Amino acid sequence: MFQKPDFLTDYEFTVLRLHNEGVKVKNIASQLNKKEGNIRKTKVVVRKKIEKELQKTARSLRIDLDISNMPKNAGLLIGFDWIHNTKVFLIFTFTHDIIAWYDHECKTEECLKRNQETLDLICHERKIELTNDEQKLSIREQFLRVIEIIQTKKE
Repeated sequence: MFQKPDFLTDYEFTVLRLHNEGVKVKNIASQLNKKEGNIRKTKVVVRKKIEKELQKTARSLRIDLDISNMPKNAGLLIGFDWIHNTKVFLIFTFTHDIIAWYDHECKTEECLKRNQETLDLICHERKIELTNDEQKLSIREQFLRVIEIIQTKKE
């Protein structure tokens, strides 16, 4: 199911995948026959690589970033697209590398379907569960709530 991004080595991706599955550093080190310090260092390298790729994607999409408000280690960048006059969220995922989501209200069934699929993917990968009340919100409001959760989530 998970697909290794080109910018990560097999080893880095394995550490990231295990970490995402909730495996503790000590156990990752044991499984990979490495020292805990090596695993911690690898996690830092991976986070930097993900951030670099997010910034590269932002530049290619001509998204204006406000780096001062960026959450650390979240695999998330927030910017503004002046052409479309809207906020843009760049989110790292295991299955689609980087997703760009433009803040908007869907007006078609196809848009609603795609946004729901994207939202479900992010919630699944990030282990985020919206409350019953949050699930009653519009897809846009749910997305913004998930972004808020990502920004405040502790590693």
